[in-house]
Amino acid sequence: MSDDALFDVFDQDEPSAIIELPKNVTAIEQVTTTTTTTTTTTTIIKDDEDDGEKISNDKRVWEEDDDQTDVNIKRTRTELLTENSSGGFFENVPRMQIHTVETIESCLHEVVLPPNFEYVPLKAPVGPPAKEYKFNLDPFQREAITCLQNNQSVLVSAHTSAGKTVVAEYAVAMALRDKQRVIYTTPIKALSNQKYRELHEEFKDVGLMTGDVTLNPSASCLIMTTEILRSMLYRGSEITREVAWVIFDEIHYLRDKERGVIWEETIILLPDNVHYVFLSATIPNAKQFAEWISFLHNQPCHVVYTDVRPVPLHHYIYPAGADGLHLVVDETGKFREDNFSSAMATLRDVGDAAKGDKRGRRGGLKTETNVFKIVKMIMERNLAPVIVFSFSKKDCETYACAIAKLDFNSEDEKHLVEEVFNNAIDLLSDEDKKLPQINTVLPLLKKGVGIHHSGLLPIIKETIEILFGEGLIKALFATETFSMGLNMPARTVLFTAARKFDGKELRWITSGEYIQMSGRAGRRGKDERGIVVLIIDERMSPTTAKEIVKGKADPLNSAFKLTYNMVLNLLRVEGINPEFMLERSFYQFQHFSSIPALYEKLQTCEQQYDSIKIENEDEVASYYKLKKKLELVQDQIAIMINEPKYLLSFLQPGRLVTVKCGDLNFDWCVVLNFHKKPGEKPLYIIDVLAHLTFESAAQKLTVEIQPCPLSERGEMKVIPIQHTLIRDISAIRVYIPDDLRTKESRQTILKSVQDIIGRHPLGLPLLDPIRDMGIKSSDMISYIKQYSTLQTRLDEHPLTKNSQLIYIYEQYERKAHIEKQVIDAKNELKKAQSLLQIGDLKRHKRVLRRLGYCNSADVIDLKGRVACEIDTGDELVTTELLFNGVFNDLTVSQACALLSCFVFQEKANEMPKLPQELSGPLRLLQETARRVARVSIESKIDMDEERYVDGFKPYMMDVVKAWVDGQSFASICKMTTIFEGSIVRCMRRLEELLRQMCCAAKAIGNSELEAKFTEGTQKIKRDISNEIRSLTPASALALVVKFEMLDWLRSDFDDSDLNQLATQLANDRITRSMKRLCVEESNDEVNSKDFVHLD
Repeated sequence: MSDDALFDVFDQDEPSAIIELPKNVTAIEQVTTTTTTTTTTTTIIKDDEDDGEKISNDKRVWEEDDDQTDVNIKRTRTELLTENSSGGFFENVPRMQIHTVETIESCLHEVVLPPNFEYVPLKAPVGPPAKEYKFNLDPFQREAITCLQNNQSVLVSAHTSAGKTVVAEYAVAMALRDKQRVIYTTPIKALSNQKYRELHEEFKDVGLMTGDVTLNPSASCLIMTTEILRSMLYRGSEITREVAWVIFDEIHYLRDKERGVIWEETIILLPDNVHYVFLSATIPNAKQFAEWISFLHNQPCHVVYTDVRPVPLHHYIYPAGADGLHLVVDETGKFREDNFSSAMATLRDVGDAAKGDKRGRRGGLKTETNVFKIVKMIMERNLAPVIVFSFSKKDCETYACAIAKLDFNSEDEKHLVEEVFNNAIDLLSDEDKKLPQINTVLPLLKKGVGIHHSGLLPIIKETIEILFGEGLIKALFATETFSMGLNMPARTVLFTAARKFDGKELRWITSGEYIQMSGRAGRRGKDERGIVVLIIDERMSPTTAKEIVKGKADPLNSAFKLTYNMVLNLLRVEGINPEFMLERSFYQFQHFSSIPALYEKLQTCEQQYDSIKIENEDEVASYYKLKKKLELVQDQIAIMINEPKYLLSFLQPGRLVTVKCGDLNFDWCVVLNFHKKPGEKPLYIIDVLAHLTFESAAQKLTVEIQPCPLSERGEMKVIPIQHTLIRDISAIRVYIPDDLRTKESRQTILKSVQDIIGRHPLGLPLLDPIRDMGIKSSDMISYIKQYSTLQTRLDEHPLTKNSQLIYIYEQYERKAHIEKQVIDAKNELKKAQSLLQIGDLKRHKRVLRRLGYCNSADVIDLKGRVACEIDTGDELVTTELLFNGVFNDLTVSQACALLSCFVFQEKANEMPKLPQELSGPLRLLQETARRVARVSIESKIDMDEERYVDGFKPYMMDVVKAWVDGQSFASICKMTTIFEGSIVRCMRRLEELLRQMCCAAKAIGNSELEAKFTEGTQKIKRDISNEIRSLTPASALALVVKFEMLDWLRSDFDDSDLNQLATQLANDRITRSMKRLCVEESNDEVNSKDFVHLD
């Protein structure tokens, strides 16, 4: 039985008076299965208007005329199984060569070669290296650098903080040495800024391009976001023709649902003569990604993979409300079953203490107490700094305020924090310095407690990152976004919950999410081991726990999707088209590379199908169909009788019931007792005595349970089940002894049940749903009639008299199951063979033609060229508003307010009351969006009109208008409950959209609109919204000097050593730290002699 068929049982308020189940037993739960009894024929009808496709479905449902239906079934099956399955697709499968390079055990090195490429071993470098390091390189770093020295692309896959950046730095050094141009791409602007600081400090000839900041764009090494590189490629920038190396940091972002497609577009558009360095967290399918690169650009691509952590981790579970931690995974990676069972037992004893809410978040004071207790213990045992991960911004703040009752900083550290903080906010106006967020966060920081989430002002967030990096924050409460990109390790990581609400459901965190966040534990060169603590407030199975703490990283799966901006740009660029992008996408490649395995699977299934020969197959098929129809009706009856209002009064101890869980059918079981499980929906757990195979009865977990027919040898065992799994309820009850703990007493009940079955050869009498249980609904009456009719027809079927009926039926059922596998395999094979998303492309083109963005020859018109300029907001709706003249009559502030609907994506508590000057344009936007949605739906795009329109969120319109009209940031914050950081982020995205709108207006030739959007850009970009650096050079100097002096004061140096130490500090770490902390707005280099004097 799969683990999906389980749920955890805990907090049993009504324990059995007859027998107590083991504490670690989990209940068998409902498995949802759908039986389809329709055959669907799809007809393709040509659309003369735009040469598209219209889909109509002709569904033929099984009718009562069995003979005619059987003919159709047989004909369909015969056609499917005699269809030519091999085709000619095998010749199209990319057959990449893979060669394993010998290396030490801790590192795996493979190279993927295109077809017809001969493997040539890597050559040892000649001459001095491009960059030397003061430490010994790890094996994976040496292997990757050797690839670079041979001018070959490499994918480096390793854990967080393993040292992947060393490889990127060497690529930069090598390119600059060889007078080549190199581009370093990152997924987020903050990471771009950090990499610029680090690389500019060492190499000087470095530039930065992030959209809102451009520094030294003519530099040989350019740091930029992936979106910037993609835009440059579409526009044919001269820079992209000069580049020799491209470094993709955090390439696992390619699987991101929203932005991952940008990575694929960029990689596809880059020329074949470019070489690549891909840096990634551990991904299990790294080799497949390298195969795609090799296939795409016809060049070798190496994979250097290591799963060795530089700092081993200890993983602990803390049962909420308990007194201690339980080590469940040690540094060798061994899962300790005994410790886990002990933790779950402790949790059960504690009961309801500290449980979270339905979203897996706050448990009131109880949850805060759990976090408080663990953080306090961490500090007492000198395990700081600690990152505490929560899954909501409000939780971060709540926990941080609770912890602030403690104080982790000395007076010297408090003074340093205050001075750093004041230096940072010195850029703000006096009014902005009084913002509630700024006044709230400083007292926390002084006590060594920090907060990090997207709702913080950027200047506050960056200051907190600096303080944490310098050890002045001992406990940092962060959302999971902190685990991405920025290199900010800690000694300990604490999870406040094991479940998260992902917008759709409350679920356990995945192993990939756990690996990403727990990877922040353990600082290389500082800690012998990292500590990870997971708070559990509800029982989980060992299987679930292993999947989280010992599971594999998420695979790198493509998130490729078509966008109108992509289609229009590809139609605009000569020499390529949208089909070009589809054919070369990683999405297509992943399906394409699965063809050999699918073909082998299909052949195996077809051989199995052909090997099963059944006499009078038509007759067996009709019996099988009747049986399945009867089971469907039984399912409907079972759903109704299992409603608690009808069922519970008949669950007396001794009642005989049958149980069905997925494909498992349990013979007659004996009800012992039941209790209600806490939750939103009424759910009851029933303890039943079931007959199991000897092997499964010996297992402790219900996941291993296998039923045994009562006519065969087995063992009776008590198991918990959901009430929804009951299939039949007998009118008979059996006597139950007072004590069922012994095997003999349970076998006595088995003998009683067997005797009863022997006295009823036609089957045990069942409770009548209408007469006995009082279910008198019209649906139940109808189902009972259907059941009676079908049962009669089944009893009268000629096959009923066949002595081999059971064997024949099982054979046919197996053959039918294999037939379904054949059909599924054929569908998978056809999907892999076809050009995926080609239907979506046709539908996208149809929308563009109908809206006038391109013609029937796929030549883009003026509207299409304008839409190419916009990718920050919905390109179709913004373009429609432009051409409809909506912005012509709006003021600058009104236009900015309207455009805010395209960039604000967060939730808000309430809709603002908008004046007519804003509500009118909003109605025009919504009407335009509805028109685009209707055209899309008419073009067969799968879209929900209301959801699409609701995606344009007006919650920031009044705030943006007030800001553009000149109001202060403090005053606009009072207009909304939205976090200050979210407001600033919206402003920055709006500024980016306004720049694109300027280009769009220029493409139309409307200078008035261009001037309006330009003015909006200038008015948006002011004060706190325009803050792009947290520290000025002078304030950073003061900060670094104080950090270094603090280190010195803590040491045992004599006065005589002061001058020597001061000089050493000035010439070494101060200068490096200074440059690392500052992003300069000009290209002026920082002169190290300015930072020598410490007196």
